[in-house]
Amino acid sequence: MLTWKSKLSPTTVQVVLFISDQADTHLLWETPFQEKGFTTVHETHENALNTCRVIDPALIVIDTHLPHPKRLEFCAKLREAVSGPILLLVPDYISSQMADIYNTGIDECLLKPVSPAFLVVKALSWFLRKRWLDLDSSV
Repeated sequence: MLTWKSKLSPTTVQVVLFISDQADTHLLWETPFQEKGFTTVHETHENALNTCRVIDPALIVIDTHLPHPKRLEFCAKLREAVSGPILLLVPDYISSQMADIYNTGIDECLLKPVSPAFLVVKALSWFLRKRWLDLDSSV
């Protein structure tokens, strides 16, 4: 019989999924999230839905350069597949587009550029909000 001491905690792993079409952007965000105990996964928008079905991320951060109609379609499909918070990074705030984006089920839009520390704080606030709502379903 082979045994070993695991360094993994018996608690549920919290996965943050970064969906980006930029090869190295997620590298800026991985370390701060990993320092807070999260597991990070990077995926392109083409494969994101399949990845969501496999890993069930606790939070999704989207940073893609899709045209607005395709971004809306992608966000709507993503919302159907996951129940966790979805944060969308946008290059500018156009009020008509923001209304469309929030109507697809995005939880929050953040104006780029976003510092890694700010992104972690936003993610933690969404995690705490979700935990609070899970504890008190009457809210």
